[in-house]
Amino acid sequence: MVFEELNGVDSECRSYLVADSGEALIVDPLLEKVDAYLARVSALNLRLAYAADTHTHADHLSGSKELSRRAGAKIAGAPEAVAQIPLHEGSVLIVGQVPVRVWESPGHTADSLVFILPDRVIAGDTLFIGSTGRTDLPSGDPEQEWESLQRLLTLPDQVQVWPGHDYNRRISSTIGEERRTNNRLLLGREKFLAAMREPRPSKPARLAEALAYNSTPAAPGSGTVED
Repeated sequence: MVFEELNGVDSECRSYLVADSGEALIVDPLLEKVDAYLARVSALNLRLAYAADTHTHADHLSGSKELSRRAGAKIAGAPEAVAQIPLHEGSVLIVGQVPVRVWESPGHTADSLVFILPDRVIAGDTLFIGSTGRTDLPSGDPEQEWESLQRLLTLPDQVQVWPGHDYNRRISSTIGEERRTNNRLLLGREKFLAAMREPRPSKPARLAEALAYNSTPAAPGSGTVED
């Protein structure tokens, strides 16, 4: 299996390449980096089968529709109005011979998902390194976030955690490390809920633009490979 983070530590947004047996999936792609993603897929001699988003992003424009248009990737995941392959609790994407299992993980958004691979989890904006996703954006819910986090903590300690964002140039963690050291998880349920309900001083700069773009289905005829 090939597994790579594609944006580098200088990017606060994280996107992931999962590939096996010549077939590839890109998770949470950024629109402005589509050219780089396609170049990497080509360099590895892969066919891009899927582009998937873990939730409806409010802070950036998803590259999934453009990857579908230019490379023929099937759009999977969220939001459901855009996805050609909607993903729900118990769904499985097969990438080559690698199963990517799907858990619904509402809290950051109502449509949040996490992707479970054999030894790691792509946690989207549910669980970060040392923190968790915010719940004050449209469709967020602190109580659902807490329950989704507790479910993730049932995974074995050695399972790697690859987050949807990191703001301190960190790459990955493990479930065990987060259980022991994540200050937000260590608050306990009631203090966690209180902290998540505290007003935030700012919203994502591209909130309205991102939600509008990311929630709009691809134009008819997209999803075919360019000549």
